[in-house]
Amino acid sequence: MTRQRAKTLYQQIGVIYLLHFDQPYKHAKHYTGWTEDLLDRLDRHAAGRGARLVEVIWQAGIGFTLVRLCEGTRATERAIKNAGGAARYCPACTPHPRNGHWAPVTEDLIPRTYPNPAGRR
Repeated sequence: MTRQRAKTLYQQIGVIYLLHFDQPYKHAKHYTGWTEDLLDRLDRHAAGRGARLVEVIWQAGIGFTLVRLCEGTRATERAIKNAGGAARYCPACTPHPRNGHWAPVTEDLIPRTYPNPAGRR
């Protein structure tokens, strides 16, 4: 891939999302990701074919909930990940979550839950 093509992909607008795990997996309680097609990506996560961390929690019998969304580039996703402290931005963990790079939490966002039918093993 050429540098120009990589730069173009890095600047492409998509959806940045925050997943809250039903139970912690070792140290991890959240996953932040970027995609062009959110519903397809969530379905792949729920099938155990998404990011490695989500695949591992799914294999461990842990489900997840989509709790935050915002529009942005992969650079924005990287900035969110580099800022750390996902719990500060998670409405499931914090009564008054911060916004930071995230769009404000609105009343019309209904968290999308993916319970793991296997349960915790």
